[in-house]
This record gives sequence, C-alpha cells and structure tokens, in this order.
Amino acid sequence: MPPVELTVSAILFDSDGTLVDSTPAVRATISRWCAAQGVNPREFAAAQHGTRAKDLLRRFAANELDEAVEELEREVGRTASEMAREGKGGIVMLPGHRDLRWVARSSIDYVASRQASLTSSHAATRTHACAALDAAGIDSTPPNVPVLVTGELVAHGKPHSEPYLAGLARAAGLEAKDVLVVEDAPAGLQSGASAGCRILAVCTGPVPANEVAQAVAEIPGAVVVRDLARGAHFRIQHSELGRPRLTRRRPHRSVELLLCSPHSITLRIHPL
Repeated sequence: MPPVELTVSAILFDSDGTLVDSTPAVRATISRWCAAQGVNPREFAAAQHGTRAKDLLRRFAANELDEAVEELEREVGRTASEMAREGKGGIVMLPGHRDLRWVARSSIDYVASRQASLTSSHAATRTHACAALDAAGIDSTPPNVPVLVTGELVAHGKPHSEPYLAGLARAAGLEAKDVLVVEDAPAGLQSGASAGCRILAVCTGPVPANEVAQAVAEIPGAVVVRDLARGAHFRIQHSELGRPRLTRRRPHRSVELLLCSPHSITLRIHPL
C-alpha cells in the first residue's frame, strides 16, 4: 500500500501492548489468581486484552469489588518488580517508544503548553497504568503524558467509546476527527473508532496480527503497521521562521512523524 499522510492535533495512545508490554507479569499473576478462583486461565486470557479488570472480575468471579481490582493489579506490579530483579523482564517498553519520547523531548516547549499532545488511555486502573509505565521507564506525569485516562474513571470500558471520549474531554478543545488513536487490540480499535477518532493499529500486543488486520478492515480509513520502530526515520520541523529543523534517520520506518507547528502533528504512515 502507498504511504498515508495525515495531520492531527493530538495522539491518544493505548498503553499495554502499544507502549509497554506487561504480558509476562500479567500472565504469572493471572495464573495464580485463576488457580485460587477455580477459573480456566485460557478462557480468562482470551477475554483479557483491552478489557478492564473490573469487567473481567464481573464475568469470571462472584464479585467485582473495587478493592479486589486494585489488589489484583497491585499484585501485577509486585510480580513485575520481582521478575525485573530476577532479569525476567516483567514490564518492558515496546519498539518505537524511545523515538516517540525523543519527539516529545525535542518539542517539549510546544507539546507541554499547546494543543498538540501525546496522551494515554488505559483499560487498567491508575494503580497498574502508572506502575506499568514507570516500570518501563516512561514518566507517566505531565507534561510527558498530559492526559491519562484509566479504567476506574469511566463507567464503560473498551470496546465502548467512553474511554476515548473521556480522553477528548480532558484534552479540552479537541475534536475527535482531529485526534489519532494508536491501539493494538480489537476492543481498543473499536473504542477509538466509535469515539470518532482516526485509527492507527500496531501489531505489538498479544493479539495475532491477522486479527488486528481483520479489525482494521472493518474501520473506514484505519491503517495498520507492524510497530512504531521499524528503524527510526522521522523529522521534527517547526513551521515558524527561524526554528531549527531536527532530523534523525534510519531506514525502513513504519511511521514518520513531522511536527509542523505547536498545534498539529503530521505523520507519514507506511501500512503493512
């Protein structure tokens, strides 16, 4: 497919499976939890990705108390810390985030104070979301993540549109058509599309690439790439006269980011 160019005012990122991978820590925790609850771990895992812990507990357990959700996700954090100490990973950054962080750092005076922004939306609670981002070396506080929407802040989780509508509401002044959602799970892709946002899918989570591609095929205008870092080739350029032009080049990038002004982010996407 030929490259696709689009300009947006903000990017709303899913976290787990898109920016970070907590799969090893989550699997270890869920395995213990399922054994204690008498739940089939394969059925739980099949329903898990992109779904709030609260919704999973409602489906697989007798109760869905907020305290139980918090404890389950705290246990994921403890497991991740133990695995990291043992050199087993636990929670790690996915390809592309280092480049995105370089983009934000190079233009922080614009991104922090103006409309163009990098934002994150999670199915997890804030406890797990912040722990996961921090464990992967991502500062989850503003201005690095100006808006953080987590599972307990919404009445309906993905695939409902509310998580991304909440992100739009917290980033005042944005219209859905001017916002790009970056997701790896079909539930999240449906959530972003239902909110009216533009969609970029990545194949970096536990969902097989063919299932991601199938979900994308059902969303008009959506595109899919393998990941955000197939070699980093992007440019950052401020449109005002006298602003420096910053470049970093490596071959074969899936997504080129061109920051044109304080109010917009332009991307050239090379779909699968």
